[in-house]
Amino acid sequence: MRQRQPVRPRLEALVHRGGHGSWWGTLLRLISNLPMRSIAEVFPNRLCGVLRTENADAGFQACLTAMEAGVHTIEITKTVPSCFDMIKGLIATTMGRYPVGVGTVWDPGAVREAKDAGAAFVVTPVLLPEVAEACREEEILCVLGALTPTEIYQARLAGAALVKVFPITPVGGPRYIQSLNGPLGGVPFWVSGGVPIEDVGAYLRLGVKAVGLTNALFPPEALAKRDMDQIGQNAERAARAAAEAIGD
Repeated sequence: MRQRQPVRPRLEALVHRGGHGSWWGTLLRLISNLPMRSIAEVFPNRLCGVLRTENADAGFQACLTAMEAGVHTIEITKTVPSCFDMIKGLIATTMGRYPVGVGTVWDPGAVREAKDAGAAFVVTPVLLPEVAEACREEEILCVLGALTPTEIYQARLAGAALVKVFPITPVGGPRYIQSLNGPLGGVPFWVSGGVPIEDVGAYLRLGVKAVGLTNALFPPEALAKRDMDQIGQNAERAARAAAEAIGD
């Protein structure tokens, strides 16, 4: 009897099967040629899972689990092995239903790679105007990292669609955003850096456009054990908190 294929393919098998002549190669070309997407399109429920791991295949399965469970947008950090292949694999497996981006981008050259892989957005850890310029040229949504009010202002001047306030938890969490909202009201914030799921609602009620969840969504021990049930439960909790906060 012919053995059934698993529901979720392994990343390595998917990459080897794909290519420019494959159906998903065509899909990637179509997606990479799309115009820049809006913040609302890229972060439909204002959540983003942030994957940082050395185990690419476990990370791939974890991202699919999180997407299906309610955290529909995923950032793959550039430190993940074969990060651009993973982005392609996620887009192919989900038929492009969910936005995927690349994070921890330090150089503008990576923006072209991100665009070619079908990424919907690029995230930097710090203020890098040259990356923002490359994002403008490639028509891909740019998220620049910043922390102080001066850096946040400079990030907006540089062309950031979103400003990633990072690391948010050590500097006060939601209270810090509340303080920034006075003089910097209207700046579209993404928060990241030690954010617990319990704080998702507080951030969204303060007007934050996207909440990045790293270890809270993808605990290292769950990735090591390939405990997809735990990751799925984390995603469901985050999605419920977001829905309650934004009224969906």
